[in-house]
Amino acid sequence: MNNTAFSGDKYSVYCNDHIEEFRTELGQVASKALRGWVGRSGAILLALSSIINYSDALAKDNLYAVYMLFTYAIPIVLLVLFPLITLVATELNKRSALVLDFLSFSGLMGFCAVLFIYSLGASTDEELQELFETVFGQIGFILMLGTAFSYKSKYFYTFLRNIAFTLAVAVIINSIGAAANQIYFILLVQGMLGGTMVSWVFFDAVRTRFYLKSTDADTRQHLYNQLSKLVYPHQLERIKLGDELENTMPLKEGKAIINVFDVQRSGEIRHEKTQDFFMGIFQSFLQVCMKGYEHNPLRSRAFRLKETGDGFISAVGYPFLPIDSRSLADSAVSTALTMFEAFNFEVKKFNYSRPIKGAMGLAYNSVQGTFQSGGIRSYDLFGDALIQAAKYEELRKQPVLWDIFCEHARERGLKDFNILIVQEFVYNSLSPSYRDLFTEIDLADKRLVEKDFHLMYDNEAKYIYFHLLE
Repeated sequence: MNNTAFSGDKYSVYCNDHIEEFRTELGQVASKALRGWVGRSGAILLALSSIINYSDALAKDNLYAVYMLFTYAIPIVLLVLFPLITLVATELNKRSALVLDFLSFSGLMGFCAVLFIYSLGASTDEELQELFETVFGQIGFILMLGTAFSYKSKYFYTFLRNIAFTLAVAVIINSIGAAANQIYFILLVQGMLGGTMVSWVFFDAVRTRFYLKSTDADTRQHLYNQLSKLVYPHQLERIKLGDELENTMPLKEGKAIINVFDVQRSGEIRHEKTQDFFMGIFQSFLQVCMKGYEHNPLRSRAFRLKETGDGFISAVGYPFLPIDSRSLADSAVSTALTMFEAFNFEVKKFNYSRPIKGAMGLAYNSVQGTFQSGGIRSYDLFGDALIQAAKYEELRKQPVLWDIFCEHARERGLKDFNILIVQEFVYNSLSPSYRDLFTEIDLADKRLVEKDFHLMYDNEAKYIYFHLLE
């Protein structure tokens, strides 16, 4: 009982909080009732009632029997023409609840007209009461039908309407001389209460459906919003169209330049908002990657692959095509430089007491897309390009190379620096303007040979190239 009461109150509160949407829903339900089989059935029922009443009056030699055919003319015409009228006056659909009220009232007035026509065929009070006895049994049923259908946003208004309809019928019946039969009062009360109960059932059903539909729509929208944080917009659209998640991203092998970013000496950063600092960096990088995103064909400046604590991995050329017509290498270096600009901006906002610098490694090779085999099916890339890019970024940790980097930095007057290290394949694919940024290190350099340095995972490389940034 408590759960039922709570649910009813919950529905009521929700409908009150969304009163305009609820009123629109009620108008749509009323419009469907008037347009659909309910309206057609009502028109047929009223037409049959008119014919039966006419036949009965004619059998009783009522001189006014022909008028019986027109007692329900208004509601019948309204029900028949409503679909056509609303094609021209579309705004009438929003007023369907009021149209239904008018229809119910005109139907009750039609019944009163039937009683009045019967009264015209009686010459004495006894004959009048005898005639009325044949139709009194219909009063409760007719009144119940007239008060059962209502689509008002607050049921209190429906209840007042039902009382008003009942009083109107009572006054009219009394005015035509039917009050002498006391049974009609009981029938009126029964009809009004029966219609009120039925109208409450209709109201509660519409209210419940509105609540469930609306909250379900809110839930779906919430799920959609949360899912949009996990997949790209084109994946959402394809999933909505019935496609499987595994078909929304490229899975075949391709070529790409992988960018591996890392914050130098990140473990030494001591600040209460260190995590927020990294999140700001990654969010800025994501904005860089998503520039020019479109899905036909799939393209963007870069593809954000993953965040690794204090690192960020992205890909240029796969699974998204680059957004411009430049070479893949030019696009990758341009993106890397833009990321360094975003990184420096976040560092400046962080306002740390010591310089914070980053490092990037770029490598070109094969990659392939994949979804995890079980659990949460996140999209991932694997291939030689990822391994090589990570190794190039880690070259700064090699003491012999770090000495070369620092020596070059001193020559440029730099004490602390960001560093971009690129694979020989990437460098050779650059346009002259980008090549001029980089400094070459010959892997046959005496200093490297003496330290027995070997470049792992890229045995064919003869040079590496680096660019220092403030």
